[in-house]
Amino acid sequence: MFLEKEIIVLGDVEMGCGNLTDDFISDRALSELIKELSKRRHPVDLIFNGDTFDFLKCPYFKKNQLVYPRHVTEKISLAKLNLIQHAHSKVFHALRKFIKVKKHRLYFIFGNHDFDLVYPQVQKKIKSILENSKQIHFLEKYRYKTVYVEHGQQYDFLNKISFDRLFLTYQDERILNLPFTSLGLISKFMEMKEDHPFLERIFPRQTLFNLHRPVVKKITLRTTKFFLKSVLYYPFRYYFDPTYTLQRELFREFYKRLKKVHWDVDNIVKTFKRKRKRVFKKDHIHILGHIHEKYIEDKDNKVLIHPGSWRDEYNLNPKTRKLTSRLKRYVQVIIADGNIEYQVIDHPIKRSTFDFDKVIEDEMKFIKSAAREEKFESVFY
Repeated sequence: MFLEKEIIVLGDVEMGCGNLTDDFISDRALSELIKELSKRRHPVDLIFNGDTFDFLKCPYFKKNQLVYPRHVTEKISLAKLNLIQHAHSKVFHALRKFIKVKKHRLYFIFGNHDFDLVYPQVQKKIKSILENSKQIHFLEKYRYKTVYVEHGQQYDFLNKISFDRLFLTYQDERILNLPFTSLGLISKFMEMKEDHPFLERIFPRQTLFNLHRPVVKKITLRTTKFFLKSVLYYPFRYYFDPTYTLQRELFREFYKRLKKVHWDVDNIVKTFKRKRKRVFKKDHIHILGHIHEKYIEDKDNKVLIHPGSWRDEYNLNPKTRKLTSRLKRYVQVIIADGNIEYQVIDHPIKRSTFDFDKVIEDEMKFIKSAAREEKFESVFY
Protein backbone atom coordinates (compact mmCIF):
# COMPACT_ATOMS: atom_id res chain seq x y z
CA MET A 1 0.00 0.00 0.00
CA PHE A 2 1.24 3.46 -0.89
CA LEU A 3 0.30 5.84 1.93
CA GLU A 4 0.24 9.28 0.33
CA LYS A 5 -0.75 11.24 3.42
CA GLU A 6 -2.27 10.96 6.87
CA ILE A 7 -4.31 13.94 8.10
CA ILE A 8 -5.03 14.38 11.81
CA VAL A 9 -7.54 17.03 12.86
CA LEU A 10 -8.42 18.13 16.36
CA GLY A 11 -9.85 21.39 17.55
CA ASP A 12 -11.01 23.60 20.38
CA VAL A 13 -8.11 22.82 22.68
CA GLU A 14 -8.24 26.33 24.15
CA MET A 15 -4.91 26.39 25.96
CA GLY A 16 -4.85 29.36 28.33
CA CYS A 17 -2.37 30.53 30.93
CA GLY A 18 -3.28 28.01 33.64
CA ASN A 19 -5.50 30.35 35.65
CA LEU A 20 -9.20 29.96 36.49
CA THR A 21 -10.29 31.00 32.99
CA ASP A 22 -8.19 28.23 31.41
CA ASP A 23 -10.36 25.17 30.74
CA PHE A 24 -7.66 22.96 29.21
CA ILE A 25 -5.95 20.56 31.62
CA SER A 26 -5.26 17.53 29.38
CA ASP A 27 -1.61 18.36 28.63
CA ARG A 28 -0.45 14.84 29.35
CA ALA A 29 -3.02 13.17 27.08
CA LEU A 30 -2.52 15.60 24.20
CA SER A 31 1.26 15.40 24.49
CA GLU A 32 1.13 11.60 24.40
CA LEU A 33 -0.97 11.71 21.23
CA ILE A 34 1.39 14.17 19.51
CA LYS A 35 4.44 12.11 20.52
CA GLU A 36 2.81 9.00 19.07
CA LEU A 37 2.26 10.86 15.79
CA SER A 38 5.93 11.88 15.88
CA LYS A 39 6.96 8.25 15.48
CA ARG A 40 5.28 8.00 12.06
CA ARG A 41 7.70 8.47 9.22
CA HIS A 42 5.16 8.91 6.42
CA PRO A 43 3.68 12.35 5.54
CA VAL A 44 1.44 13.59 8.35
CA ASP A 45 -0.50 16.87 8.38
CA LEU A 46 -1.41 17.70 11.98
CA ILE A 47 -4.18 20.30 11.95
CA PHE A 48 -5.29 22.24 14.99
CA ASN A 49 -8.65 23.42 13.76
CA GLY A 50 -9.07 26.75 15.52
CA ASP A 51 -9.24 27.84 19.15
CA THR A 52 -6.00 26.00 19.81
CA PHE A 53 -4.96 28.78 22.14
CA ASP A 54 -7.38 30.70 24.32
CA PHE A 55 -5.97 34.19 23.85
CA LEU A 56 -9.51 35.46 24.33
CA LYS A 57 -9.83 34.38 27.98
CA CYS A 58 -6.13 34.62 28.74
CA PRO A 59 -5.28 37.60 30.96
CA TYR A 60 -2.44 40.07 30.54
CA PHE A 61 -0.08 41.30 33.26
CA LYS A 62 -0.30 45.06 33.66
CA LYS A 63 1.32 46.71 36.67
CA ASN A 64 1.51 43.31 38.40
CA GLN A 65 -2.21 42.71 37.94
CA LEU A 66 -4.08 40.30 35.70
CA VAL A 67 -6.33 42.25 33.34
CA TYR A 68 -8.33 41.46 30.20
CA PRO A 69 -7.60 44.25 27.69
CA ARG A 70 -10.29 45.22 25.20
CA HIS A 71 -7.75 46.75 22.83
CA VAL A 72 -5.45 43.88 21.86
CA THR A 73 -2.18 44.97 20.30
CA GLU A 74 0.51 42.68 18.92
CA LYS A 75 2.55 43.31 22.07
CA ILE A 76 -0.32 42.14 24.27
CA SER A 77 -0.84 39.02 22.14
CA LEU A 78 2.87 38.14 22.43
CA ALA A 79 2.72 38.55 26.20
CA LYS A 80 -0.31 36.24 26.36
CA LEU A 81 1.49 33.68 24.20
CA ASN A 82 4.37 33.62 26.68
CA LEU A 83 1.93 32.84 29.50
CA ILE A 84 0.26 30.09 27.47
CA GLN A 85 3.59 28.52 26.57
CA HIS A 86 4.67 28.50 30.20
CA ALA A 87 1.39 26.93 31.37
CA HIS A 88 1.36 24.22 28.69
CA SER A 89 5.04 23.59 28.03
CA LYS A 90 4.47 19.82 27.65
CA VAL A 91 2.33 20.35 24.56
CA PHE A 92 4.83 22.74 23.00
CA HIS A 93 7.62 20.25 23.67
CA ALA A 94 5.64 17.48 21.96
CA LEU A 95 4.91 19.70 18.95
CA ARG A 96 8.59 20.51 18.67
CA LYS A 97 9.32 16.78 18.50
CA PHE A 98 6.57 16.17 15.92
CA ILE A 99 7.77 18.86 13.54
CA LYS A 100 11.36 17.58 13.53
CA VAL A 101 10.29 14.90 11.04
CA LYS A 102 10.69 16.43 7.56
CA LYS A 103 7.54 14.84 6.16
CA HIS A 104 5.40 16.31 8.93
CA ARG A 105 3.43 19.54 8.62
CA LEU A 106 1.74 21.53 11.38
CA TYR A 107 -1.26 23.75 10.66
CA PHE A 108 -2.99 26.26 12.91
CA ILE A 109 -6.43 27.36 11.68
CA PHE A 110 -7.67 30.73 12.91
CA GLY A 111 -10.53 30.54 15.43
CA ASN A 112 -12.42 33.17 17.39
CA HIS A 113 -10.48 32.34 20.59
CA ASP A 114 -7.06 32.55 18.92
CA PHE A 115 -7.69 35.37 16.46
CA ASP A 116 -4.36 36.78 17.74
CA LEU A 117 -2.61 34.30 15.42
CA VAL A 118 -3.15 36.75 12.55
CA TYR A 119 -0.38 38.93 13.98
CA PRO A 120 2.88 38.23 12.06
CA GLN A 121 5.03 38.45 15.18
CA VAL A 122 2.84 35.92 17.00
CA GLN A 123 3.30 33.48 14.12
CA LYS A 124 7.03 34.16 14.11
CA LYS A 125 7.22 33.57 17.86
CA ILE A 126 5.43 30.21 17.63
CA LYS A 127 7.77 29.11 14.85
CA SER A 128 10.69 30.16 17.03
CA ILE A 129 9.37 28.28 20.08
CA LEU A 130 8.89 25.15 17.97
CA GLU A 131 12.27 25.67 16.28
CA ASN A 132 10.84 25.40 12.78
CA SER A 133 9.85 28.02 10.23
CA LYS A 134 9.15 26.02 7.07
CA GLN A 135 6.76 23.27 8.20
CA ILE A 136 4.39 25.39 10.28
CA HIS A 137 1.46 27.17 8.62
CA PHE A 138 -1.29 29.54 9.74
CA LEU A 139 -4.48 29.46 7.67
CA GLU A 140 -8.10 30.50 7.52
CA LYS A 141 -8.96 27.09 6.09
CA TYR A 142 -7.18 23.90 4.97
CA ARG A 143 -7.80 21.83 1.87
CA TYR A 144 -6.01 18.78 0.52
CA LYS A 145 -7.64 17.09 -2.46
CA THR A 146 -11.24 16.53 -1.29
CA VAL A 147 -10.60 17.10 2.42
CA TYR A 148 -11.77 20.47 3.72
CA VAL A 149 -11.10 21.82 7.23
CA GLU A 150 -12.35 25.07 8.76
CA HIS A 151 -13.00 26.19 12.34
CA GLY A 152 -16.57 27.36 11.75
CA GLN A 153 -16.95 30.67 13.59
CA GLN A 154 -17.84 32.32 10.28
CA TYR A 155 -21.23 30.57 10.43
CA ASP A 156 -21.98 31.86 13.93
CA PHE A 157 -23.16 35.45 13.53
CA LEU A 158 -21.94 36.89 16.83
CA ASN A 159 -18.51 35.22 16.64
CA LYS A 160 -17.49 35.59 13.00
CA ILE A 161 -14.23 37.31 12.14
CA SER A 162 -13.94 40.16 9.64
CA PHE A 163 -11.16 38.69 7.51
CA ASP A 164 -11.44 41.63 5.13
CA ARG A 165 -10.69 43.99 8.04
CA LEU A 166 -8.53 42.19 10.58
CA PHE A 167 -7.33 45.30 12.40
CA LEU A 168 -8.61 48.62 13.72
CA THR A 169 -6.70 51.74 14.72
CA TYR A 170 -7.15 53.15 18.19
CA GLN A 171 -4.96 55.89 19.66
CA ASP A 172 -2.46 55.41 16.83
CA GLU A 173 -2.07 51.71 17.59
CA ARG A 174 -3.15 48.70 15.56
CA ILE A 175 -5.57 46.47 17.48
CA LEU A 176 -7.54 43.33 16.66
CA ASN A 177 -10.99 43.83 15.17
CA LEU A 178 -12.56 41.37 17.60
CA PRO A 179 -16.06 39.92 17.11
CA PHE A 180 -18.87 41.41 19.18
CA THR A 181 -19.20 38.41 21.51
CA SER A 182 -15.45 38.44 22.20
CA LEU A 183 -15.56 42.11 23.17
CA GLY A 184 -18.52 41.49 25.45
CA LEU A 185 -16.80 38.53 27.09
CA ILE A 186 -13.63 40.53 27.72
CA SER A 187 -15.43 43.61 29.00
CA LYS A 188 -18.15 42.17 31.21
CA PHE A 189 -17.92 38.44 31.79
CA MET A 190 -14.36 37.50 32.76
CA GLU A 191 -14.99 38.42 36.39
CA MET A 192 -18.00 36.09 36.36
CA LYS A 193 -15.89 33.37 34.73
CA GLU A 194 -13.42 33.65 37.60
CA ASP A 195 -16.26 33.50 40.13
CA HIS A 196 -17.76 30.41 38.45
CA PRO A 197 -14.79 28.67 36.77
CA PHE A 198 -16.42 25.23 36.58
CA LEU A 199 -19.85 26.08 35.17
CA GLU A 200 -18.72 26.83 31.60
CA ARG A 201 -17.43 23.26 31.40
CA ILE A 202 -20.92 21.76 31.84
CA PHE A 203 -23.17 20.67 28.96
CA PRO A 204 -25.88 20.81 27.78
CA ARG A 205 -26.28 24.45 28.76
CA GLN A 206 -30.04 24.30 29.00
CA THR A 207 -29.89 21.46 31.52
CA LEU A 208 -27.35 23.45 33.55
CA PHE A 209 -29.63 26.49 33.54
CA ASN A 210 -32.68 24.44 34.48
CA LEU A 211 -30.90 23.03 37.51
CA HIS A 212 -29.09 26.20 38.54
CA ARG A 213 -31.52 29.12 38.32
CA PRO A 214 -29.39 31.63 40.29
CA VAL A 215 -26.67 31.58 37.64
CA VAL A 216 -29.27 32.11 34.89
CA LYS A 217 -30.50 35.23 36.66
CA LYS A 218 -26.94 36.44 37.08
CA ILE A 219 -26.06 35.93 33.40
CA THR A 220 -29.33 37.41 32.18
CA LEU A 221 -29.02 40.51 34.37
CA ARG A 222 -25.43 41.14 33.33
CA THR A 223 -26.21 40.50 29.66
CA THR A 224 -29.26 42.80 29.72
CA LYS A 225 -27.19 45.62 31.20
CA PHE A 226 -24.46 45.08 28.64
CA PHE A 227 -26.98 45.00 25.80
CA LEU A 228 -28.66 48.25 26.89
CA LYS A 229 -25.36 50.03 27.42
CA SER A 230 -24.07 48.76 24.06
CA VAL A 231 -27.05 50.45 22.40
CA LEU A 232 -27.74 53.53 24.52
CA TYR A 233 -24.50 54.44 26.24
CA TYR A 234 -21.19 53.02 24.95
CA PRO A 235 -21.44 54.29 21.32
CA PHE A 236 -21.83 57.85 22.65
CA ARG A 237 -19.54 57.66 25.67
CA TYR A 238 -16.75 56.09 23.60
CA TYR A 239 -17.55 57.73 20.29
CA PHE A 240 -13.94 57.66 19.06
CA ASP A 241 -13.38 54.03 20.06
CA PRO A 242 -14.14 51.77 17.04
CA THR A 243 -14.64 48.72 19.26
CA TYR A 244 -17.88 50.19 20.59
CA THR A 245 -19.59 50.59 17.25
CA LEU A 246 -22.82 48.57 17.18
CA GLN A 247 -24.21 47.45 13.83
CA ARG A 248 -27.95 47.02 13.24
CA GLU A 249 -27.52 43.33 12.44
CA LEU A 250 -25.85 42.81 15.81
CA PHE A 251 -28.68 44.62 17.55
CA ARG A 252 -31.30 42.30 16.07
CA GLU A 253 -29.34 39.13 16.78
CA PHE A 254 -28.48 40.14 20.32
CA TYR A 255 -32.09 41.12 21.10
CA LYS A 256 -33.33 37.78 19.72
CA ARG A 257 -30.97 35.83 21.97
CA LEU A 258 -31.83 37.96 24.97
CA LYS A 259 -35.53 37.17 24.55
CA LYS A 260 -34.86 33.43 24.33
CA VAL A 261 -32.20 33.40 27.09
CA HIS A 262 -29.98 31.77 24.48
CA TRP A 263 -26.35 32.01 25.62
CA ASP A 264 -24.83 29.12 23.66
CA VAL A 265 -23.24 28.81 20.22
CA ASP A 266 -25.67 28.11 17.38
CA ASN A 267 -25.56 24.87 15.41
CA ILE A 268 -23.54 25.89 12.37
CA VAL A 269 -24.09 22.87 10.10
CA LYS A 270 -27.09 24.29 8.23
CA THR A 271 -25.43 27.67 7.80
CA PHE A 272 -22.25 26.05 6.50
CA LYS A 273 -24.14 24.03 3.92
CA ARG A 274 -26.04 27.10 2.76
CA LYS A 275 -23.11 29.52 2.58
CA ARG A 276 -20.55 27.00 1.30
CA LYS A 277 -22.63 25.17 -1.28
CA ARG A 278 -19.73 24.93 -3.73
CA VAL A 279 -17.36 23.66 -1.05
CA PHE A 280 -19.86 21.08 0.19
CA LYS A 281 -20.56 19.95 -3.37
CA LYS A 282 -16.90 19.81 -4.40
CA ASP A 283 -15.26 18.13 -1.41
CA HIS A 284 -15.82 14.71 0.14
CA ILE A 285 -14.85 15.18 3.79
CA HIS A 286 -15.65 18.39 5.68
CA ILE A 287 -14.36 18.91 9.22
CA LEU A 288 -15.53 21.80 11.39
CA GLY A 289 -14.83 22.91 14.94
CA HIS A 290 -16.35 25.68 17.07
CA ILE A 291 -19.22 23.45 18.23
CA HIS A 292 -18.05 21.30 21.13
CA GLU A 293 -20.53 18.54 20.44
CA LYS A 294 -19.64 15.39 18.50
CA TYR A 295 -21.46 15.25 15.16
CA ILE A 296 -21.00 12.93 12.19
CA GLU A 297 -23.07 13.09 9.00
CA ASP A 298 -22.18 10.59 6.29
CA LYS A 299 -24.54 10.27 3.34
CA ASP A 300 -24.55 10.64 -0.45
CA ASN A 301 -20.75 10.48 -0.47
CA LYS A 302 -20.57 13.61 1.68
CA VAL A 303 -19.11 13.60 5.18
CA LEU A 304 -19.39 16.39 7.74
CA ILE A 305 -17.74 16.03 11.14
CA HIS A 306 -17.52 17.90 14.44
CA PRO A 307 -15.04 15.89 16.53
CA GLY A 308 -15.72 17.89 19.72
CA SER A 309 -13.48 19.74 22.15
CA TRP A 310 -10.30 18.97 24.09
CA ARG A 311 -11.26 21.24 26.97
CA ASP A 312 -12.20 19.82 30.36
CA GLU A 313 -15.94 19.36 29.79
CA TYR A 314 -18.76 17.35 31.36
CA ASN A 315 -22.14 15.92 30.46
CA LEU A 316 -24.81 16.65 33.06
CA ASN A 317 -27.45 13.98 33.63
CA PRO A 318 -30.64 15.78 34.80
CA LYS A 319 -32.01 12.68 36.54
CA THR A 320 -28.95 11.58 38.51
CA ARG A 321 -27.43 15.10 38.69
CA LYS A 322 -24.06 13.55 37.95
CA LEU A 323 -21.25 15.06 35.85
CA THR A 324 -19.38 12.68 33.55
CA SER A 325 -16.18 13.78 31.85
CA ARG A 326 -16.42 14.01 28.06
CA LEU A 327 -14.12 12.00 25.83
CA LYS A 328 -11.46 13.71 23.74
CA ARG A 329 -11.62 12.97 20.01
CA TYR A 330 -9.77 13.60 16.79
CA VAL A 331 -10.31 12.85 13.11
CA GLN A 332 -7.93 10.66 11.15
CA VAL A 333 -8.00 10.76 7.35
CA ILE A 334 -5.89 8.26 5.39
CA ILE A 335 -5.15 8.88 1.72
CA ALA A 336 -3.67 5.76 0.16
CA ASP A 337 -3.76 4.10 -3.26
CA GLY A 338 -6.15 6.75 -4.53
CA ASN A 339 -8.69 6.12 -1.75
CA ILE A 340 -9.71 8.42 1.10
CA GLU A 341 -10.92 6.91 4.37
CA TYR A 342 -11.70 8.56 7.70
CA GLN A 343 -12.49 7.66 11.26
CA VAL A 344 -13.27 9.63 14.41
CA ILE A 345 -11.06 8.27 17.17
CA ASP A 346 -11.83 8.51 20.88
CA HIS A 347 -8.97 9.35 23.18
CA PRO A 348 -10.38 8.36 26.58
CA ILE A 349 -9.10 9.78 29.84
CA LYS A 350 -9.94 8.10 33.15
CA ARG A 351 -11.80 10.56 35.34
CA SER A 352 -14.09 10.53 38.35
CA THR A 353 -17.79 11.27 38.20
CA PHE A 354 -18.68 14.47 40.04
CA ASP A 355 -21.87 15.35 41.88
CA PHE A 356 -23.42 18.47 40.37
CA ASP A 357 -24.85 19.81 43.64
CA LYS A 358 -21.47 19.50 45.35
CA VAL A 359 -19.76 21.22 42.43
CA ILE A 360 -21.96 24.32 42.60
CA GLU A 361 -21.37 24.50 46.35
CA ASP A 362 -17.57 24.61 45.94
CA GLU A 363 -16.39 25.02 42.35
CA MET A 364 -12.77 25.64 43.31
CA LYS A 365 -12.58 22.28 45.08
CA PHE A 366 -13.57 20.44 41.91
CA ILE A 367 -11.41 22.61 39.63
CA LYS A 368 -8.45 21.49 41.71
CA SER A 369 -9.69 17.88 41.84
CA ALA A 370 -9.99 17.71 38.04
CA ALA A 371 -6.51 19.18 37.64
CA ARG A 372 -5.01 16.64 40.06
CA GLU A 373 -6.62 13.73 38.21
CA GLU A 374 -5.02 14.85 34.96
CA LYS A 375 -1.76 15.80 36.71
CA PHE A 376 -2.07 19.39 35.55
CA GLU A 377 -0.13 21.86 37.67
CA SER A 378 -0.99 25.54 37.85
CA VAL A 379 0.80 28.37 39.64
CA PHE A 380 -2.52 30.21 39.97
CA TYR A 381 -4.47 27.73 42.12
